[in-house]
Amino acid sequence: MSEEDNGFENEPVVKNKNYFRYVWYSGLFLASLFVFLLFTFPYGVVKETIIGDIAQATGLNIRVKDIGPAFPVGVGANGIKVSSQDNLAQVELISADATVSVLSLLIGNVTIHAELVSKNKGVLHASVTYGLFQLIGGSSMVPNSVSLDSKGFELGPIVTLLLREKSKTADELIKATMTQIAFVGNLTGSADIKLSASEPIQSTGTVDLKFEKSSLEFNIPNLNVARQVFDKALVKGTLDKGKLTIDQNSALNSQELKVAFKGVSTLRNPFETSLLDFVIAIKLEGTLKDNFGVFMGFMGGNETGVNYKINGSLSRPNMQGSPN
Repeated sequence: MSEEDNGFENEPVVKNKNYFRYVWYSGLFLASLFVFLLFTFPYGVVKETIIGDIAQATGLNIRVKDIGPAFPVGVGANGIKVSSQDNLAQVELISADATVSVLSLLIGNVTIHAELVSKNKGVLHASVTYGLFQLIGGSSMVPNSVSLDSKGFELGPIVTLLLREKSKTADELIKATMTQIAFVGNLTGSADIKLSASEPIQSTGTVDLKFEKSSLEFNIPNLNVARQVFDKALVKGTLDKGKLTIDQNSALNSQELKVAFKGVSTLRNPFETSLLDFVIAIKLEGTLKDNFGVFMGFMGGNETGVNYKINGSLSRPNMQGSPN
């Protein structure tokens, strides 16, 4: 009797052991299959297709030395060069990796990490997190969180390239000038923002970024414009209870250019109805005032500068200048 009882009691234990064994083998098989696919994926073919599509859509020249898998789940590229059609503005990256966090998926989030290494070996880490069901349902594309951490990342070439590309659609009065501006500077600092699209008042975060070894050069023939070396290039702000406030110390200051930032933005639901109330105060001196003061007048200011006010909603901002 006791042997039968013991046999009856041990039967569920045996079944449980077999169940976990099947789960283990199945998981091991799927993991092995995933690793096999990750490392045998035809990255070369995909690289040429993607680069070709991006180059055609943007009009940029793009070259990538090689592309392959990035651990644990992602893609990495080395030897990246992006340049304008005339090759006068160029961005070079030693490497760029983009990965998806596996641990984040286990708690219902999709977190994408990116790491960029610039030519000077500066590093920029960035990540963005969305709710998994948020992406599936398509209810909102506002991320749950955004973070950035940078140490000496070479941002200058990117800014210069963007200025040249933006000049294609700029007003004729400033188009030529935009193509002759070169910015130099390395980005250092961090930003950590947590957003709540449904309850904006719960949104919090900080921004503390600065540009090191930064300068602005105007390569314009027949114009005597001094190279602007920034002794202060700082952007700081806090997001508390759904209100983003720009720190009063945020500024870009060189020997002839003074740019101050101030204001607040109040987040709302839906996100695009968030309110803006910012002022960008620009002041010109010396050779900058002599050569570019007239442009301040076109923006609503005078030859010494302009106070540029941005208000309204995020989807329909109003912008107006006034003399400073």
